[in-house]
Amino acid sequence: MDKARAIIDYAAQDNATAMRDAMYASLQDRVMAHIEAKKQEVAMSLISPQQEVEDEVEDETETQ
Repeated sequence: MDKARAIIDYAAQDNATAMRDAMYASLQDRVMAHIEAKKQEVAMSLISPQQEVEDEVEDETETQ
């Protein structure tokens, strides 16, 4: 939580530019973390059906 503390400190020091930059950096970090999590979720949903298809193909070749 040191980013939040830095934002508060900049506000207390009347350093609006540094406070704004710290807020934007914090917001960007949160957004990027959310995007990365969604990318992983989408990748897993794409991989999972492919794994099922591969497993079915392997099962069919084993039974033949």
